[in-house]
Amino acid sequence: MPKGDPLVSIRCLVYNHEPYLRQCLDGFVMQQTTFPFEAIVHDDASTDGSAAIIREYAEKYPHIIKPIYETENQWGKGSISKIMDATMHPDSKYIALCEGDDYWTDPLKLQIQVDFLESHSDYTMCFHRAKTVLNETCEETDRFPSESFKSIQNRDYTSTELLQVWTVPTASMVYRKECDLYPLVFNHLPLYGDIVKVLKCAEMGKVRGLDKMMSVYRIHESSVLHNPQNQQILVMRSPEHYLFIKDNFSVESQTVNYFISKRLWVRSKYQVNKWRKIKDFCLSFYYDYRSSLIRLLIDYFPKLYSSLRKFRKLFKSNY
Repeated sequence: MPKGDPLVSIRCLVYNHEPYLRQCLDGFVMQQTTFPFEAIVHDDASTDGSAAIIREYAEKYPHIIKPIYETENQWGKGSISKIMDATMHPDSKYIALCEGDDYWTDPLKLQIQVDFLESHSDYTMCFHRAKTVLNETCEETDRFPSESFKSIQNRDYTSTELLQVWTVPTASMVYRKECDLYPLVFNHLPLYGDIVKVLKCAEMGKVRGLDKMMSVYRIHESSVLHNPQNQQILVMRSPEHYLFIKDNFSVESQTVNYFISKRLWVRSKYQVNKWRKIKDFCLSFYYDYRSSLIRLLIDYFPKLYSSLRKFRKLFKSNY
């Protein structure tokens, strides 16, 4: 790797990723580039051997691996981004993402993406296909979001379609650093930081998909998203996440209103307080009356809904 100030800063968040971490760090150090880059590897007070692995790689590759070791978990405090920003080289131009349980498979990944962004100044981000695997076995799976990650096309993507389906694998993202400066309104709190970064980039320029398989997304139950113990927390916070998106990004109203309505409907079933349950139920109709009516028929009047669907098919076939 050439010497000098890094053109790309890789942001890697690690928490109890010991079984997967070597694959992740190997993906960084194998990159073949015509430019210097750095990997900010933040261990968020892991209780396993993650910190020892990071220390080993930092000693072996000091020109690439820039470690951060926490003694107290920072994720719940919301301060990780500030800590990593303070560690990144101030003159780096691009940011690449890869969490400690995912990994890169192509040694030319960074070069390909940076070459694209360098030659297309009107694009703020590009991403690529990813394989979805299970746990440390790396057994390929068809579980969501496998299909959407495998079918990324070589074309531009709008913010609306990126929100409709989980399309962007986190470990595939390379974007311009200034996108992190996009101003946000926090009337509501976001839940998934990845889609917020994607939509920031889409607001500030074009976003490009690349039909090349260059990373792996790993599903394991210890992750925040796939841990069954976290599901109720995700359900309860999900409506605010989409309200945050509605406040901050120019996604089609019909699309974001549908998601707000759907998440409110689901949360209403989890609400213990009767008045909160009624409030979520009514707000679901407020944001998207049509989809809420369909949910009402499916959940509470399944026979009536089935009859209406049969009648609709019969009507279409006759007329």
